[in-house]
Amino acid sequence: MSSLHRFFRSISAIAFVCAGIAVAEPAPPVSPATAFRITGIVLNSVDGSPVPRCHLSASLEAHGRGPGPGPGQRRQFPAADGVDADEHGRFSLSVSSVGSWQLTATALGYVSQAYDQHENYSSAVVLTNAVPVVDLVFRLPPESSIRGEVRDEAGEGVRNARVGLLSQQLPGPGDRTDPFRVRAFTQTDDRGMYEFANLPPGQYRVMVEARPWYANTNQSRRSNPPPVASTDSTASLDPSLDMTYQLTWFPGVGDSSQAETLGLRAGDDRRADFHLVPIPAVHLRIVPPPNDQSGTRTVPIYPVLERINDGVPGNGLNYSSVSTTPQGQIDVGGLAPGLYRVRIPEQNSEARSALVEVTGGSTRVLDFNTASSATANVTVHLDGADGDERLFGVELSDPATGQRFSPSGGGRPMPIGMRRGQQMPQAQDLSFQVLPGRYEVNLFARGEIYFTGVSAQGADVVGRFITVHEGNVTLTLHTASGRARVTGIVNFQGAPSVGAMVLLIPAGLDDPGSFTTVARDQTNTDGSFELENVVPGQYILVAIDRGWNVNWKDPSTLTRYLTQGVPLDIRSNASVKQNLDANAP
Repeated sequence: MSSLHRFFRSISAIAFVCAGIAVAEPAPPVSPATAFRITGIVLNSVDGSPVPRCHLSASLEAHGRGPGPGPGQRRQFPAADGVDADEHGRFSLSVSSVGSWQLTATALGYVSQAYDQHENYSSAVVLTNAVPVVDLVFRLPPESSIRGEVRDEAGEGVRNARVGLLSQQLPGPGDRTDPFRVRAFTQTDDRGMYEFANLPPGQYRVMVEARPWYANTNQSRRSNPPPVASTDSTASLDPSLDMTYQLTWFPGVGDSSQAETLGLRAGDDRRADFHLVPIPAVHLRIVPPPNDQSGTRTVPIYPVLERINDGVPGNGLNYSSVSTTPQGQIDVGGLAPGLYRVRIPEQNSEARSALVEVTGGSTRVLDFNTASSATANVTVHLDGADGDERLFGVELSDPATGQRFSPSGGGRPMPIGMRRGQQMPQAQDLSFQVLPGRYEVNLFARGEIYFTGVSAQGADVVGRFITVHEGNVTLTLHTASGRARVTGIVNFQGAPSVGAMVLLIPAGLDDPGSFTTVARDQTNTDGSFELENVVPGQYILVAIDRGWNVNWKDPSTLTRYLTQGVPLDIRSNASVKQNLDANAP
């Protein structure tokens, strides 16, 4: 039993005190003569110099229960008219009413961002009748950039290469892998050059996908290419032209775990060049399912391949040639070794899909008429709550590698649409394939739905973790409705703490049987915070003044903050108000 788990068991002996239900009170009447303004100065975050002629705008944030945006993102009304700062960086922006206003600054050569922004989290400017004017210092970081060139074996620029930029997310308690997520994609120009500009400080990785120009020129490559009847591409291709490039991470490795992390400070301009070496392309021979009673196929096949790149979304164009053999099989060429999801659209039904590991040295056969012995076929049921037009997504993530699987492939989880009044057990099941292994089950839902348990046939279940083997697996995800809301004020050394990190940490954080998750927010200019869509359960509420760079990988760090936190027992549909003092970072 870990020391952290023993701590939580001991803390559970404490009587959890549930704060009173927050009741919204009507705002006092506003005097027509009241002028609400946000004033201040915009400074360079590096050297403190004024940012002249910076443009500032403000959007009024919406509050209340109901479906909300993603973590750290607040619902907003249309922006008020913006203003430009003077040559000394000073500004005065008039707004229409009381409320929480998100202030955004934009200037040439600087990162466009909200006030005191940390990724998707920022501090709103709170105006009231008692405090109609807030004066602040807006520190804007100079933009950073990553640029480079992609060259082939002859030293020539590779045009139209697909370059991906991944950024490391702010670490938090409970993170099991380095949370790198896709930030942007771009393409190289005719010189093989690329650039990612207007980047905030942070940690980044760069990857590139490309094909030799001669392979692209001499072989068919379209998004939905019709097969050529009665041909065999493997017999007609010149081996010297049947080449491709492996997906490559900077500084030239094929494994994302060996990729170099580029640390950017404000104003940095970093280089990340690639030198690609061609390798023999791999062919995938697809045996399609029949579509008539005679056991033959009369409708042409248009296969779509998506490479699953450690959670990086594929582009659906991972082949350079496609043709049919005289036996009616589909030959897809130009592939680099890797894990692929293959989709075959069907008329009047959902697309058939399969997961296949393509390795170098031979032609791989994928037969849609036989069950795969190297993958697990997962079917997902949802039950336990009404649909009421909500959307759901399911994802299986490998806690050791960060590899993610979902019905939509390597990108965002595919939503399950529900009609009004439809019961959860009647929702359409999801079916997809994963590699055998151990996974954490993640349910993404809009509205009041939350995750309460997993049961399975053909898999081992421990709380929210499952271990799947080869063959068929059926998962039932149990849900309930009634998420909660936690609000309050954070003070530090006797004054409102602006920009503090607020964490609602589950008492079962290291318990695989717990289905609660960490909730996070950033305090506003009056020290206020709002945690919405909280799953009912037992938590420790923690606030850290300027705590966005805390080292959560140190177990003693989390324990120190938890011992100074506030225990909360949050019930279904509760609205809890709890004030607290912030800890020093």
